[in-house]
Amino acid sequence: MSYRKKLIFYVIIKQLDSKNQTFSMKKILYLITSSEYGGAQKYVHDLAVNLPPTDYQAIVAAGQGDGELFNQLANFPAVKTIKLFNLQRLPLPLTAWRCLKEIVKLLIQEKPEVLHLNSSVAEFLGSWAAKIYKKKTKANLKVIYTVHGWVFLEPGFGKSLIYLLVEKISAQWKDVFIVLSQHDLQIGLRKKISPKNKLVKIYNGLDIQSFYFLPKEQALKILPAQFQKNNLPIIGTIANFYASKGLAFLIKAMALIRKNFQFSEYSPIPCRKQSSASEASRSLFSIFNLLIIGDGPQRKNLENLIAKLKLNDCIFLAGRMPSAAQYLSAFDIFVLPSVKEGLPYVILEAMAAGAPIVATNVGGLPELIENGKSGLLVEPKNPIALASAIERLLNNPEQQKSLAENAKQQAGKFGLDQMLNQTYQLYN
Repeated sequence: MSYRKKLIFYVIIKQLDSKNQTFSMKKILYLITSSEYGGAQKYVHDLAVNLPPTDYQAIVAAGQGDGELFNQLANFPAVKTIKLFNLQRLPLPLTAWRCLKEIVKLLIQEKPEVLHLNSSVAEFLGSWAAKIYKKKTKANLKVIYTVHGWVFLEPGFGKSLIYLLVEKISAQWKDVFIVLSQHDLQIGLRKKISPKNKLVKIYNGLDIQSFYFLPKEQALKILPAQFQKNNLPIIGTIANFYASKGLAFLIKAMALIRKNFQFSEYSPIPCRKQSSASEASRSLFSIFNLLIIGDGPQRKNLENLIAKLKLNDCIFLAGRMPSAAQYLSAFDIFVLPSVKEGLPYVILEAMAAGAPIVATNVGGLPELIENGKSGLLVEPKNPIALASAIERLLNNPEQQKSLAENAKQQAGKFGLDQMLNQTYQLYN
């Protein structure tokens, strides 16, 4: 065979091989309710962008929101993104029906091998749509649902019963449940959501080496000028403004601290020297700054509560910020007052940033934080307990340092690679 013929034969074989590889690639469709960036969106982002491109094609479909998830994915052209116009939190029946049809149409169009569901509305409508799609097309579709904290643990007894019923109905349409903590695994078994062989525990993971936290002076620039100049401790949190995040309890705790707390001589960040009697009077009244990064449907309620408790001069709602974790270096104490959680990324990020942490004892948080060693855990929905723990840290810089160092070491145990590998194994 001549060299020319050999070359042509080689090119043909390579083209055929390339086509076979394309055909053998698995499509993974990630479905999530909101495109506003939060923990569940970061989870989807990390899974989608790290999928081996030779073996998988990642598709991310999301509904309502500001589109920040899509913005974050724009830097990864291998990931296909799709906006679903009827997918939203708490949809009306007609909107939910339209959304169901929209998801079925998407499945027929994309023909994925795996449908990976995230968040409550997406998991119910998505698993229902998968059932319809499989019946129509006889397709072999694997349905995986990641539980970012069981939705029936949300505040409200009536809603909880409805959510539990919906969870049990849709469970039969799913092949695998990924739970993010032992806590959620046990609840799934106790509530008889699913048999044990369909429940898989995979902790969230963080690529700590790639994280960048701004220098404190630069991070502080997001604060209003008066907050930057008053030399007071900054207590902070990062959260979407939903009832489940418990931000109202944190604001009430701040009111208690203002009422009761006096700085000890060991204050980690003492008030600056005052040049006038009026400044001295103000410093006795304002003994901290509270910075909340985030936004959401509860914003107006929180603003009204802040005004009612006369805390406008010391609480700043910064709104949503891209790459919000980089500002964690501004916080002297990080607080997560949630009523319900899965295994929150923001705690892993705060641990990696070396921030002393106060958090509620809910969901997987006790599996991240050893109380008294790598953070302080308190009872949820309890402003008094929150205030007491924060005061304890404000008075004790040595404990702040110890908790922060231990938390930083603990964060290293929750690596991204482990999470990715365990999850990708379920796709096969």
